Amino acid sequence: MLKETSPHLGGGRHTGDKHTSTYDLVEQMQYLYVRVVKARDLPAKDVTGSCDPYVEVKLGNYKGTTRHFEKKTNPEWNQVFAFSKDRLQASTLEVTVKDKDLVKDDFIGRVQFDLNEVPKRVPPDSPLAPQWYRLEDRKSEKVRGELMLAVWMGTQADEAFPEAWNSDASGVTGADGLANIRSK
Repeated sequence: MLKETSPHLGGGRHTGDKHTSTYDLVEQMQYLYVRVVKARDLPAKDVTGSCDPYVEVKLGNYKGTTRHFEKKTNPEWNQVFAFSKDRLQASTLEVTVKDKDLVKDDFIGRVQFDLNEVPKRVPPDSPLAPQWYRLEDRKSEKVRGELMLAVWMGTQADEAFPEAWNSDASGVTGADGLANIRSK
């Protein structure tokens, strides 16, 4: 005999005086989000006079890498990276633009963020608008090229979460380099 049941799963209905939603069902975990949007005016580093740029987002032992583009000085990636706050052993986020090379990838420039200065965003706030950041060399001097980024602290309820590369779910993948994670 079949008995129809309709268990309450908490989907935004009122139960007594408490309003429940899927937002309340999971413990809020903090993530550092980095949206790498695009770059402009990158210098040509190769002998060929072109640039095959990609971006490396590094935090402590965790590293996410965007795909690279052939011969583009104004690439658009629009990729999001999420680093679990429980695992942050570093106080600085480093976003580096590199030029893919056969032998050794060239360093083009980087942008660094102090994690204490990263803004928090609690859904359903509107997404943070990405901004242009001027690239710097390893001595923190300005170099040619700019990177458009948005960096914020959020939770897994953030709408960027489903599309984000995530340091928690980081199985080390093959040579495509989309989730190259190496511990030091």
